[in-house]
Amino acid sequence: MNTSSKNYNRRAGTPSLIVGLSLAVIAAIVALIVSSQNKTPEQKPAAQNSSPQGVMSSTVEKEEKSNTESKTDEVKRSGLEIRYIDVGQGDSTLVMLPDGKNLLIDAGTKEYGEKVVEYLKGENIERLDYIIATNPNEENIGGLAKVIESFEIGRIYAPDIDDIIQDNSYTSEVSVAYDDFKKAISEKNLKVLSGRGGTHIYFSLSLTIDLIAPNVYTYSEINNYSIAVKIKYGQQSFIFMGDAENYSEQEILDGDYDIASDVIKIGNHGSSTSSGKTFIKEVKPKYAIISCGKDNKNGYPHQETLKTLEENEVKVFRTDLNGTISLKSDGMNELKITSEKQEKPSVESSKNISDSSSDESKQESGVSSETTAPDKSTDESETASKEESSTENTEG
Repeated sequence: MNTSSKNYNRRAGTPSLIVGLSLAVIAAIVALIVSSQNKTPEQKPAAQNSSPQGVMSSTVEKEEKSNTESKTDEVKRSGLEIRYIDVGQGDSTLVMLPDGKNLLIDAGTKEYGEKVVEYLKGENIERLDYIIATNPNEENIGGLAKVIESFEIGRIYAPDIDDIIQDNSYTSEVSVAYDDFKKAISEKNLKVLSGRGGTHIYFSLSLTIDLIAPNVYTYSEINNYSIAVKIKYGQQSFIFMGDAENYSEQEILDGDYDIASDVIKIGNHGSSTSSGKTFIKEVKPKYAIISCGKDNKNGYPHQETLKTLEENEVKVFRTDLNGTISLKSDGMNELKITSEKQEKPSVESSKNISDSSSDESKQESGVSSETTAPDKSTDESETASKEESSTENTEG
């Protein structure tokens, strides 16, 4: 073969070589893409903490997130909403978080269980991400069995009282209600988490839910085992005292919790054994919610409690007078409260009165702040003026 023929063959073979190499490179790239798509993402271990409470607070929200992510993405709210449900002589509060999650604190007596279920369905609730059973009294947990049966449930918190209930001769109402509550939990293969002061239930950049009581394991009075809850949303805060009495309130004060709040759910239905002067002074609430039944046998709310609230210029809403009470917060300037029965409390005063007395002695006289006639327009809006501390202290 002459030289010109060899040169021609080289030139003719060059395009084939280039095409072949190009195809090989493309095939390799495709293989890498397919391989990366089929690879299972690395699972990072949950954060660990040497403290049992720390482990609960830092990991439990992460463990649950994947299970509820799709549902909470469907429901977004413009702020925090709270419903203090009228359950007669009992307690039940629904807290609807901005991210679509829902918290229920108690559910009234057994006879009100169905009413609570229907109310929740009326609010389009399909799942309760958190339930807090504050204490074993029938007027707090009697309706929870029905609620647990009726909804998808996330986590349940209750005080550590199994041994207390078994070792003491409490009334049949208490033991039966508690047994029904535990049975409903067992039938759905759920677990009860210990509810104690210092437990963090929920935290995000704008909202935290923390337990501030109980703070010890043993009490002589069953009401002091009650869970108390503090919710902080932006610059506004809310406290729910369950049935906690003066002794538990003093432990909260001693525990150096940040308890300053715009709204307080008064402890033990307004009993004189709760809402001590020093405690109310430290909370500095603008509004108080009292859940009690009309003409109840215990005479709740007691005049001593109403007097303390009056002295601190706290506006009072009561379920026996106002029915179900609804609250909406934007976490900044607006705090809007409306009531079912359209009864309007007395005119608001924003002035904080300093109570120089640390004495918890009872006052014999007092007046209810429910004094005006029914009015169709009962929305109460306000601009928050006080500064909240940026970091909440929840050490128990």
